[in-house]
Parts: sequence; structure tokens; C-alpha cells
Amino acid sequence: MDFLVFPDHPAADRLAARLPRTPATRTVPHLSGRPWIVGHWRREELVTARIGPRCAVLLGTTSATSSELARLLRRLRSLDDLCDLRHELPGSFFLLAYMGPRVRCQGTLSTVRRLHRTCFGGVTVLGSRPQDLAALAREATAAGLPGAPGTGTVDEEALAARLLAPAAPLPLALRTPWRSIHAVPPDHCATYDAHGVHREVRWWRPPEPDVPLPDAAEAVRETLGAAVHARTRSAAVSADLSGGMDSASLCFLAARGGAGLVTTAWESRDPANDDPLWSAHSAYRLGRVRQEGRHLSLPYTDAPTWYTPPAHPSHTDPAGPLTAVREAARLVHQAQLVARYGSRLHLSGVGGDELFDLRAVALNSLARSDFRAAARQARRALRLGHRTLPATLRTLLGGRSYPRWLAAGADRITPGARHETTGADWECVPAMPSWAHPDAVATVRRLLREAAAADPEPFAALRAQHEAVRAAVRAGELVRGIDALTSAHGVAYETPFLDDAVIEAALAVRLDDRARTGCYKPVLAAAMRDIVPGTVLGRGTKGEHSAEVYTGLRRHRRALSALCEDSRLAALGLIRPEALRPVLTSLQPHTEALRPLDPTLAAEYWLRSLPEALPGTPSYGSVPAPAAGDRISAPAPEGA
Repeated sequence: MDFLVFPDHPAADRLAARLPRTPATRTVPHLSGRPWIVGHWRREELVTARIGPRCAVLLGTTSATSSELARLLRRLRSLDDLCDLRHELPGSFFLLAYMGPRVRCQGTLSTVRRLHRTCFGGVTVLGSRPQDLAALAREATAAGLPGAPGTGTVDEEALAARLLAPAAPLPLALRTPWRSIHAVPPDHCATYDAHGVHREVRWWRPPEPDVPLPDAAEAVRETLGAAVHARTRSAAVSADLSGGMDSASLCFLAARGGAGLVTTAWESRDPANDDPLWSAHSAYRLGRVRQEGRHLSLPYTDAPTWYTPPAHPSHTDPAGPLTAVREAARLVHQAQLVARYGSRLHLSGVGGDELFDLRAVALNSLARSDFRAAARQARRALRLGHRTLPATLRTLLGGRSYPRWLAAGADRITPGARHETTGADWECVPAMPSWAHPDAVATVRRLLREAAAADPEPFAALRAQHEAVRAAVRAGELVRGIDALTSAHGVAYETPFLDDAVIEAALAVRLDDRARTGCYKPVLAAAMRDIVPGTVLGRGTKGEHSAEVYTGLRRHRRALSALCEDSRLAALGLIRPEALRPVLTSLQPHTEALRPLDPTLAAEYWLRSLPEALPGTPSYGSVPAPAAGDRISAPAPEGA
């Protein structure tokens, strides 16, 4: 699915005319008849409702119907009421609507559905994918239409920030690798007024964490169940069943709804990893619930190893560096396999850890309401060796504002991996890799200082809430990239945990209930009681995957080290190949030292996927035309 959104403005007509048209191109018009939404999507990805001068469009995954959307549309007094309407529409989708000449568009909180924008001579165009806006900018430039200089070329400064590990702080994390193409923040919506003038307005803030566990568990159960139902009501479905609580929750919810479910689990190279045992146990218990389906145990001997270099540009994400770079080849292999069993949609438990696992920075927020409970959690973390005493005290007592934390972070951006990556104040403290060029390090420090000087507002004043949303946003980036890989093979990659309603239900739980001792993910465990077997909810171990890391690096050492010979990142002055090569060719006693490798490989492979004819500037990023079964004879969608 891809689309662009145009304002109802005469100047937009010339821009829309520059788009390549195929029989698969679809258009939803403005009330005036001008093109509003232009792109490619399957019929089941679109729900529309139109009543007089009002129109609402859902693009994505939802169980809502046109009649239900029309009923909700009648209740709207203004476009601001879409905030409330969203709660009655399960799923993950872009929500676009107009009332007369006024327009409002938004994605999802996790950025699984993320809007982007760029400006052409005062006309702002929105898009679901940044590469399509970049392509339109190049087409507009060739036609002599106005636009920002360099729009649609690679942004080297953004790529420098992408080298940060484990991740760039929030303001830089939202920056796209395309010059003059910006992401709409996940808690903002994009609007057009009657004259086509664009604005971005904050419409969402995290709820206060004041709901007691019994009520919160019920809300999580209802919202997660609705999210799973939105994906399993019609299509053939597959799902991860790794042996953990997150994937098991989705599978048992799907089985209760009668879905024909194909579950998958990877075998482990490490005999001490008990994930396969728990997966087999969950599959056995699931077999007693579901009416049809099967479980596939995926042998590592039949699948690509981690760090397999991409064999084709389609094994990367044109939007930007692929967060899941180390597992990309395995994810493609899995998608091809489940497609042969009829799956068109694959469920993943991504988002469960981000929402329900206790994060270190939450201790700071808990200490403000219940210092004794926070101290107990801190002592437990120290006993388990998860954190050092100085870091724990900084977390409990830290009081810097978010802009001050960002500014201080600029001074801490130094080359080399840190052993401690948990957030002491607001987010994880990142580091540039040891092979980063000094100029790249200086650039990232400057970007952080500039971001801090702009006095950015965090997602929430309470750090636990901010960090949970930031983690969901990071997970959304991961999911967008994986979906780009798997959808190319006919299998959408879906993550019910990252639906807006589920995120809000998880954030509403009281902090002391989230931090209950003696139970792993207490909120999710309470929500899934009597749905997921108690033995699975009570699992006290967690798989570890260093065997896959080392095997993949060893097997592909030659191909990886060859990247240093003609590195695109080095050509941009971002890394020093002579410092990267020893990391790729020598033994590393700890996988922690390899943490910065993934962002670097992701950026390198992405640059290599760009056409050689336009160094640093990709060609038009249009989605390939849908398969014959998805083609339509007319450009206008149903109901539009």
C-alpha cells in the first residue's frame, strides 16, 4: 500500500499530473473533483464513507465496514471529533477525512502507519512513504515546478544520526534519510484549511497511569482481542509462536476466534535455548483449541543465517535503512514459506516487550508516587546484575528536563559501544560506533544541540509514559521495514500490540501494578488469564540468540568485510573502513560490542540499493503493480 495526499488547491493539479499512472492506480477525489488520495492498495485495505460534504477514509487493516464508518461520520461535529471516533475502529490504519474544504490526516501512534510531508512552492503534499515524495520532487524539478533545493536526495546528516546505537533520541529518530522530507510526529495530525494551507496539530497525549490492574487487564484483553480479530476475520493467517508470552497471546486469541492459523517457530542453534521447548508446548495446547491449521518448526539448517547480505534490492526497504537488517533474509524466507500455505498476513508479537516489560526509566516515575516500590525494584535489578549502583541512583533521582537531557547527551556522544544502554534519565544513552568518522561524530553532536535548543516536548511529562511511547515508535519503524520485505512476497506483517487502542490501554495501568514483583509482564499475564495456559504465562526463562549472531558473522565474514573496500558510507565521510574491518573479521567476546554493527550495515545496504545512475539519489519509489487478482479496471475505488 502506498499513497500521496494532495490539498484541494489549483496548484496541486500540476503536481498530481506528474505521477505515473497504471491500471492499478486508484484515486479518491476531493469534493471539488480534484485528486485527494492517489496510490495503490488492495480492495480490502480501503474503507470509505461519504455523506454529503463529508468523507472519511481508512487505509490499512481494520474490521470496520463502510456502513459502520458512515454511522460514525454522521456523529462528527468537527474534524477534531476524529480523536474520539478512533476508539471505535479496531485495527491499524491511516485515518483521512474531510468536511467540505477542510481536511485532516493522521497515522498511528506507533508509526506503523506514518505520514510524511514535503513542500512544493507553498503547496504541502503528504505521503505514506518518503521515497514516493522524493520521487515526486524529482519529477517536479524536471518539469520546472518549484520546490526546496535538493528535495529527494540523500540526507547525509540524517544518515550520520542513524549510526547511533542502540537508537537515536526521539527528535533525530523521526528524521527521514531524504532531504526536505519530514515525518509527521506520531502524536500529531496533518490538516489543510479551506485554502489548502497545511498545519500540524498535536492531538494525543498519553493517559494518566491511574487504572488499577483488574480494570486495566480487562481493557487490554478487549483491545488486544479486537486487534487480533481485525486481522483474522477473513484472510488466511500465519503467526509467530516463539514460546514467549507475546506471541502465545496473539495465537490463542486468534484460535478463540476460529481463525485457520499456521504457526511458526525457529529452531535454535543453541541447545541451551529453551524457546523451542516452550513453542512446542504452546503449539500442543493450541492444537486443542483451534479448529484447523498447523504448526511449522523451522529448522535453522534450511534457512538463511543472520547477517546474510541482501541478494536483491527488494530485500531492503526503499524508505530508509532497515532496522531488522540482521534477520532480513530469514524474514523473507519465512514469508515465502507461509505464503505457500496460503497465508496473506503474518502476526508478530512485536510491541509486547515495549508495552508490558518494565523498563528501567519507569523507576524514576514510580519513585514520584511510591518511592518504596521503586526502591524494591531497584534493589532487585542490582541483585540480578542488570544495572550498576550509580546508574540506578541516577534513574531514581534524576530530574533534568527533556531538552536539558538532550543537550547533555550531545557531550556524551563518543565513539565506542557502551555496556550500559538502559535509560538513566529519559531514553537509552546512545553511542556512535568506534568506526564512525570524527566528522560524523561532530555532526551528530551538533544535531543534538540544535534539537535541544528547539525546546522539544516529550511524549509525556512522566518518563515512564514517554519511554513506553518512544519504544513503540521504535518498534513501529522495525515493523514498517519488515512489512516492506514480506509484502513483496504477498504476506503483510502485522503487529496487534502496536494498535493505538492497545497502546492506550497499556499506558493507563497504574505504575505500581506494572512493576509488581514475582511475575513477568504482570499486566499482560492478568489480561490473558483463562485464554493462554497458565504454564505459558508462568514461564520464567527467556531465550538468548548469541549463537545466531556469531554463526551469521562467521559465515558471512568475507562478504561483510568486502563492504569496507568500497563503502558508500565511507564515500560520504561517515565511517572509517579501516576501523570497521577488524570488528568484522575478529572474534568478539561479547555480543554487546556488536550492537553498533546493525545500524551501520543497514545504512550501507540501503545506500547500495540506490541506482548507480543517480549516486545518492534513488529513482522513483513506486510500489510494483499489484498481482493480476488485485488489479481493477477503473481508477476510482469502491465507495469513493
